[in-house]
Amino acid sequence: MSAAPHPALRPADPPWPATAARSERILVLGSPGSGKTTLATRLAGATGLPLHHLDDLYWAADWSRPDPRAWERTQRRLVAGPRWIIEGNHLPTIPVRMARADLVVLLDVRPRTCAARAVRRAAAIRRGRHDGLPALVRARAEAGHPVAATQDFPRLLWKIARFRARSLWPAIEHARDNPHTTLVIAVGPGRARRRRARLRRRLRRAGVSALVLTIRQLDADGEA
Repeated sequence: MSAAPHPALRPADPPWPATAARSERILVLGSPGSGKTTLATRLAGATGLPLHHLDDLYWAADWSRPDPRAWERTQRRLVAGPRWIIEGNHLPTIPVRMARADLVVLLDVRPRTCAARAVRRAAAIRRGRHDGLPALVRARAEAGHPVAATQDFPRLLWKIARFRARSLWPAIEHARDNPHTTLVIAVGPGRARRRRARLRRRLRRAGVSALVLTIRQLDADGEA
């Protein structure tokens, strides 16, 4: 007998366009290189919601990290607003954002695709294209100072390689904490049909209700 849907998570219905249009507080999650920034920017243009990139708030100009308690306070101030899109992972503080989100979009993209994008982005930064940098690092680069393409590139690639195994399902489970959250999982190219079927089976066994789409469907079915 299959598990009944978990009562703490609403069915992701109506379909994607209406789900996005009715939402006022949206989280966009996914591996580095999965396309979070691109999707969040499109959603902001389609919905008119204010967009916040967590990396812009997290990283200092020298790639140093904030104090963990100060970082949590920053996010609590951010989510206290009535309308927003927040893009970025920072998994230890996901519960702070989940508690206020009414829509969570989780991008599930193959690690090798994400890694290739990360390598291309780092190469572009080294050639002088700075738009892929966090805000304060970007300002330093545009002022003529040398900057690294990322805080720790080998660690970034490790996070990408391990995202599906270590971070994807915990992010899904965090959606249970808010009874008003709709979860949308968007699968990237590369055996997407098989991947969607596998995800749906696991979600059903766990009693988690979610709308499982392809990233292409996000583009085709709605403004985002």
